[in-house]
Amino acid sequence: MNDPGLDNAIADEAVALDHTSSNQKDQTDQDATTRDAKYPQVARWWFASTTYPLTAGTFGPMASAFNICSLSQPWRMDLTSTGGVNVPDPKWVIAVNAVSLVFALAANLALSLNMARRIRFEIAQPIIIIGWYISSALLIAILIPFGVLMYKPENDGRTYSQAYFYGAFAAGIYFIISSLMLVTGYGAWKGHYSREFKLTTSQRTLMLQTIIFCIYLLGGSAVYARVEGWRFLDAVYFADYTLLTIGVGNIAPATHLGRGLLFPYAVGGIVILGLIISSIRTLMLETGRQKFGDVLTARTHKFLIKKAFSDRSCLHRVVPALGKERAEAEGRSEREQRKREFIAMNQVRELATAQHKWLSLLISLTLWMAMWLIGAVVFWRSESARQWTYFEALYFAYTTLLTIGYGDIYPISSLGKSFFVFWSLLAVPTITILISNIGDTLIRFIRDMTLFIGEITILPGDHSFVDRIKELFNTSLFGWWLEETTGERTGSSKEQTSTATGNPNNSAAPNHVSSHLEAEERKKEKHAHQRGDIVAENIYHYHYLLFREVRKMIEYATNSPSRQFDYLEWEYYLGLIAGDNRPNISGDEINKKQAQAVNDWSWIDKESPLLGHKSEVEWLLGALTKALDRELKEACGVQVSESENGAPGEVDGEAELGDGSQGVQGKKQQNDAIP
Repeated sequence: MNDPGLDNAIADEAVALDHTSSNQKDQTDQDATTRDAKYPQVARWWFASTTYPLTAGTFGPMASAFNICSLSQPWRMDLTSTGGVNVPDPKWVIAVNAVSLVFALAANLALSLNMARRIRFEIAQPIIIIGWYISSALLIAILIPFGVLMYKPENDGRTYSQAYFYGAFAAGIYFIISSLMLVTGYGAWKGHYSREFKLTTSQRTLMLQTIIFCIYLLGGSAVYARVEGWRFLDAVYFADYTLLTIGVGNIAPATHLGRGLLFPYAVGGIVILGLIISSIRTLMLETGRQKFGDVLTARTHKFLIKKAFSDRSCLHRVVPALGKERAEAEGRSEREQRKREFIAMNQVRELATAQHKWLSLLISLTLWMAMWLIGAVVFWRSESARQWTYFEALYFAYTTLLTIGYGDIYPISSLGKSFFVFWSLLAVPTITILISNIGDTLIRFIRDMTLFIGEITILPGDHSFVDRIKELFNTSLFGWWLEETTGERTGSSKEQTSTATGNPNNSAAPNHVSSHLEAEERKKEKHAHQRGDIVAENIYHYHYLLFREVRKMIEYATNSPSRQFDYLEWEYYLGLIAGDNRPNISGDEINKKQAQAVNDWSWIDKESPLLGHKSEVEWLLGALTKALDRELKEACGVQVSESENGAPGEVDGEAELGDGSQGVQGKKQQNDAIP
């Protein structure tokens, strides 16, 4: 992957905003460079630390299953006999093939135990990499000479069986996943991530689910081969299109027992397959999408911020003019400038989100098209003896990918059947990702267009027909994407979301029931008021506000989709986090440094919470919790460091910020009224 290149953008922002003195600016630039040097590394190495091991964990059992298939039947068939007769393999071929399977199973076991944290990374990784490389090398060592032997005169009238091609598929998969794990080991050795796999439950069980599915597939194939009198690999072909609900139908059970066993066998396989698809969604469509979105947001941030500082920019309708010099020239206040920066960052985020959705759709559609077109080429060539045209191969591949399975044409060659099994198993994650991305883009677009047409025709809307047409023509393409978060457009979906979600005081939990800690701080506040201690009164009131907002953020965290806040709400919360003008019992020096740090911060900096990988609720919950911890430590007389005292710092990897807009002392009534 390429480096997103954030360093220059952050340096340009620091110069343009000119928030600090020259010495402070140099330090800020240095810190920003350090942060941005780490940011792309995290996004880049996430694939090596998470995606590669899970890919190996998924395809490792599949390759071992193919290896078993290559051992189950001789690699040659004599076509001069009716139906074809198996030609026994040399003993050395069987022995080498079996040894390759042993090494592969050892590598699979080591990876599984490492993911389950039963053995250490340093021990498991060499076993995994060396085991799969040896398995691949052994299979290749017999595949190549065996292929040469097939061209000798005594082998005239003979052809490869399905087992030979299964061995070729296994060798290729072993080599690829071993190379991926080599990259994973290198990244851990260089210290880019921990040597312990930090995987979710569904991710950790993905390998186990794949193993269960492969055992279920091969076990059912063995039963049907015995019951129906089929070759084992023909039974594998049947079991594959049965469990994937394709239903090609050229091989079907004819006995009463075989048809009766289909009832439980098909249901069990579909359940296991559903679990695997769920785990794939967790990996690719949630975690992977988030990481990819972070990188894309960073790139969009760099591009738009640079354009915003350019007088020749054609993007002034998307990103407002930024920079302290422009703000002073146009007579804008510091608060107004911060608001414009907030709007700009919301636009950056929404533009990146729109780009990400459509780019994800394009990538998944490209993968699906490749599966379709390349798969059709293989089927076309494998069935050349039956004189398939490429269009017929396209037709068969298309009906198979969509699990339609008419069964009017189907492969009968050894390569066609074995490739069908391998190809159809790859189609499962491909079609899953494509359908999900279609739901996020095309289906949502069609829904929005349907609602729009309904509003301008027969369904009542908030705006008149003329207003809707004007809005359609007056809104630029970028503006149409971004109107949700500017906070400047009336009737935007952002405002509708805010209205639907409600004010923090109208959260789902009953607000008349206060938590125990909130009640305790209220009591302390009242007692301080009664004895005339204004400083203590304001401190306890500040604690009460923090407890109250933490509770609300916990309630918001359970909502889906995650709540987004407008500028006034952010202004309130950031001021609350920073504790502006609050009584400080440990001295005034920290307050001065804290106020200076607040003034130095900008919404368009890289540490802006709108650019982080966390949702707004998660970020605020972490920042409010840390502020509360800081206050309680100070109240107990514990020495508090500067980073804990409200200055912009790290909150679980994100920056803790202060806006300087809302104080505590002398503002109790205002704070009670605001969210």
